[in-house]
This record gives sequence, C-alpha cells and structure tokens, in this order.
Amino acid sequence: MAGVVQIHIEGNTEEDSQSVMNPAVRIPGAWSGSGFFVKYDDLEGYIVTNAHVARNAVKLKISSMLTSEERFEAELVGLVKQLEPDVALIKLSDEELERFKSLAFSDIEYLELGEGSSLSRGEEIKAIGYPMGMVEPNISGGEITNFVSGSEYTTERIVTDAAINPGNSGGPSISSDGKVVGLNTAVMLGAENIGFITPAGFVKIIIENLLLRNEPLFSNIGGKLQKNAHNFNTLLKQPAPKGIIVVSVTSNGFLDAAGIQKRDVIISINGTEFDRHGIVIGKEGHFRHKNIFDVIKLVPIGKAVELEYLRDGKISHATAKAMRDPEKGIVSHPIVSEREYLEVFGMIIQELSFEIIEAMRDIDANARIDMLQIIDQDKPILAVTHVYQSTQADEMEWPVGELIVKANKQDIHSLNDLRMILDQNMNGNILLECRNGRIGYFQVEEKNEK
Repeated sequence: MAGVVQIHIEGNTEEDSQSVMNPAVRIPGAWSGSGFFVKYDDLEGYIVTNAHVARNAVKLKISSMLTSEERFEAELVGLVKQLEPDVALIKLSDEELERFKSLAFSDIEYLELGEGSSLSRGEEIKAIGYPMGMVEPNISGGEITNFVSGSEYTTERIVTDAAINPGNSGGPSISSDGKVVGLNTAVMLGAENIGFITPAGFVKIIIENLLLRNEPLFSNIGGKLQKNAHNFNTLLKQPAPKGIIVVSVTSNGFLDAAGIQKRDVIISINGTEFDRHGIVIGKEGHFRHKNIFDVIKLVPIGKAVELEYLRDGKISHATAKAMRDPEKGIVSHPIVSEREYLEVFGMIIQELSFEIIEAMRDIDANARIDMLQIIDQDKPILAVTHVYQSTQADEMEWPVGELIVKANKQDIHSLNDLRMILDQNMNGNILLECRNGRIGYFQVEEKNEK
C-alpha cells in the first residue's frame, strides 16, 4: 500500500476525431490513474504506470497516502506509445523526491517485479489502485483465471476476476509473496469479473529499454506465419506437422537476418519447441497457451537467438540477433503533440496514420477502405485530413481522405518532400496528384507549417 500512488494528469484528449484530423485543434482534459514505486537496481523515485494514463499528459502529479494530500510534480521517462504493452515509466525529480521524503511519515516502499513464468490459474492476487478517483487506495482480491496469448501485434495478458475499474489502471497486482505479478491494465466492458494484467516480465523489459535505449521496443519475428497440418507432410518433406510454417519473410527483419526462407518450418526458438499451432510444447505451453510471438517478445533486442527449423526435410540451425520489425510507411501517431502537419491551400495535410484511418470510419467509409489497402507499404503517404471553407481546396471541392502521391509530377511520400517542392515554387503554382487520379492546381500562398 505504501508503494502505490495516485497519478493526476492534465493533458490532451487523444481519442477526439476532430483533433486527429486537424492537429491544430487540442481538446484539453483531466484524468487520474494509479502507479507504484518500482524496485530497480539502486534507482529512487521511479514509478511504473500504464502508458494510456500518461501518454498525452501535459502535467503529471502524484499523491500518496504517505504524505496526506500533498501533490508532487513528476516527469515522464518514457512510454510505449502503441500500448503494447501498456507500460510507462515516470519519476520524481531529485528536488521533488527529497520533498516527498521530508513529508512522508515512513520510508517509500519499492515494489519488486516477480517472475511471470511460474504463474498458474487459481493463484490468489490482490489488485491495488485508486479506482473511480478515490482518494484512498483500494484493494480488491481475486485469482488468476486465465491467460491470453499474444500475437504479431499484441503482447500476452493475464486474466483476473479481481475488480479492475477506471482509475485502477497502472496499479500493481500483488501475489501472496508480496511481489508484483503485473500491471493492472484494463477491464472488459460488458463482462463481469474480467480484468487484464500486463505480466511483470514485459514490464521489466520496458523499464530496461527506457533506461538504456530510451525507446521501448520488443523483438518480433519479422515475417508471416501459418499453422502446420498433415496435408503439408509431402510438400514440406516432414514426418509429422510439428512447428509452424513461414509464409513470408520481412526484408531486413529477424527471420531474414537468420537466413530463414518462405516455407521453412520453425521448430524451436532457444530450445523452446512449438506444436503445429505455434504453441509452446510442454507443461507451460499447455497450461498457459504461450505461443511463438510471446517467446520472441521476451528476448531482449540485441541478444543472440538460436532457431531450429526444417527445410526440404532436413533439420538445420541458425542464429541471429533479436530485433524489432522494420517500420512500415503507415504507422501510429497516438501522441497528440507529436502529430506533424502542413496547412496549405486551405487543407491540413498529414502523413497517413492508423489514427487517421480509424477517424475516417465516420467521415468516408470508401476512402477508409482505400487507405486500408496500402497499410503494408514501405513508405509514408500524405493524406488530406481537413479542408477549410472558402479556400482553394474547398473551391476545387477536394474531399477529406484524398491520398497525395505527386507534386509537380514528382513522387512525394512525406511532409518534407512536399515542403521542399513548395519552397522551390514560392511564387508559382503546384500541381497535386492523388492516388485515385484526382488533380488540383494551386497558387502558392503564405503557409503555416507545424
């Protein structure tokens, strides 16, 4: 209890579609969450919480039962922007930490992260936090009821029947030995007694990445996989469908670095074997349903990984360093303050992001479908996300959702590409061409860049 804190946030509301399509619009808001002082080496004043609690904060403050209702300014160390996993690290400055200590009636309790691999269904835990904005920490008891495997895009979750409510996010779930099982992360709306916990093992990796690399990234497989089956025995020259089939290899990704090819069958990673579904073989696999993505994500980036695979009926081995997947052109921009845009010709132009694609759901469903068809391309693409009335773009009836691919007959992919052409034609005209063939001929005017 003494190590759990309430976090008070003032910031921008990221989910508002208006601010997604026009980043010049900021929707202010205030909310609260939970966190805990984490034991890590000899560090003091570091607090773990959920990334969704802190990721669009302008001001962060914490309060604790150790210091009555005093509030202390905190600063963001780093977070996982895409919330996979939903982890952030904040800290008190040296000055605020000393003020905290001078006002606290006892020492700060630093909570230790446990080892998640030994967890089992039925294990009792206690979820601690400040739900619904309560000013005192709440303890809800329950059990670990299930595990949800990760995927190419998601990380593993622990399922619990302990009550997790809004405001509880970021608090710890504690096992009977007093160690942190994981981070209270989410509740499933519409379901009773189902909450999700981010395992402590993932929290550890994120903390290390934030402190050492300042960018919280996971290792990933670097390709697409397919379940194996008896039908493939002859084609793959396999005695039985053991291991998972590689259907594509991402250029410059992990499998590519290991020399793995299309239609190879991955049998094991660092000695951990997989069945034909990609599930870990053995006790942990059967009771946890841990899969190949869960295994690779828990390997620190840069560490050597040994692969055992089948090719043309022969077992081979390869070694490569664990790495993140190469970044594609279409990415996520969940941080409101980091959304770059160009305001020109009466339009807001941004590099297409997953947030923009989602916001298009209620604006133009057909344009959204067009956007979804290009999400795997390697380079960014520019999107028109807002059109002001009585401007050049409005007079030419350019709709929101257009994807710009050329300017003055030159291919463009980024805001910098477009800025360069605008700078070269300060007193002239710009011909913009879109992916669907639409054109616009604009007179260059004074522009406002962000």
